[in-house]
Amino acid sequence: MGKGTVVLVMALIGLVIAAGGCMGSEKPSETPQGTHSSGPSMTQTASTTSTSHATETHSASSSPGNSQTGTGTETTSTEAVQKLTWASPWEYSPIRVEDREYVITHYVVLYEVRPNETSPLYRYRIEKSEEVTNLTVYGRDFYGSKVKVGTFKVYEYRTVITPINAAVMKGDVTIKVWYTERTSEAFIYPWDIGWAAGSGTDNVVGFEVDYGNESLIYTNPLSLGKSTLPYIGGNQNLLDELNPDLMNLYYGWFAVLNVGIWADWSGRNLLVPQSGTWRDYFGNEWSWKTRPAGTVRISGIEFKTVEGEWSYLWNGTRFNGTATVAPKIFIPLEVRGEFTYVTDSGLPETIYGHFKVEEMTLSNVR
Repeated sequence: MGKGTVVLVMALIGLVIAAGGCMGSEKPSETPQGTHSSGPSMTQTASTTSTSHATETHSASSSPGNSQTGTGTETTSTEAVQKLTWASPWEYSPIRVEDREYVITHYVVLYEVRPNETSPLYRYRIEKSEEVTNLTVYGRDFYGSKVKVGTFKVYEYRTVITPINAAVMKGDVTIKVWYTERTSEAFIYPWDIGWAAGSGTDNVVGFEVDYGNESLIYTNPLSLGKSTLPYIGGNQNLLDELNPDLMNLYYGWFAVLNVGIWADWSGRNLLVPQSGTWRDYFGNEWSWKTRPAGTVRISGIEFKTVEGEWSYLWNGTRFNGTATVAPKIFIPLEVRGEFTYVTDSGLPETIYGHFKVEEMTLSNVR
């Protein structure tokens, strides 16, 4: 890992800690099997209603970090309206609509990332799906020979990356990662370096990467309580060959789209316009605002949508952006933003990212 990568990772970790990053590990117990509701269509309708809102301003002394204090203001409408909060941003959770419960089993996003100001704009189509499947798991005995351990029921998260304008990819890359239980990050991230590091007794059963005529497979019997050593087969250099695009996906996704600002929205009624600002005596500051935007129809179900924007500066790390969310759905529908950090050479570097959900399929489970 190069020095620039280390600096970026440390900046990301610091930012998430400072802003109260919201990636959780709680996993719902519902299974994804169920009856699919009508098609994966998404149609969005904007609504414009002209109402007069009374507002109240609050002063706050808490900061987004743990070591400094500052002052801020928040403005919210006091008009009596329906309440709708974004309870679990970026964390896999069931979607409740009236007396029914749904889970997302498939979605497609168009994704753009520019790793720095002088880099080309890379574009990808990313398709994600989840299913419960039976997986034949292999391992190696103490002599290094491949042995069949057995067939087990696992959660399979499939990612198909189609390059539109890529660094090295010339065709589709299919990544399948298998877990012993439903895992939020696996369904959200297009690529996570942790998948390739799964070992020991964690819940990563294995993964498979297919690209053209090449493939790489890894299975980990230890995650299933078996004593057999992990098995790895195929082209063991495949991840290195795809690394420029995989890192584009990973760092762009994390740095731009999964930071602490979401936590500040999660407990608020997003059906009324709101805004907030905060600053301290050291030049750190952030501001944000949200407003109702209209509706979107997904799998035949109508969801209310909210538009938001934010700007954040903390110890030289800056990010700003805009988003459209449906508060009942844990994945934002569209996000566009920039993340600026200081490199090991002392110069600022900016990552730009944008993604938009193009398709989404809901499955009725209750």
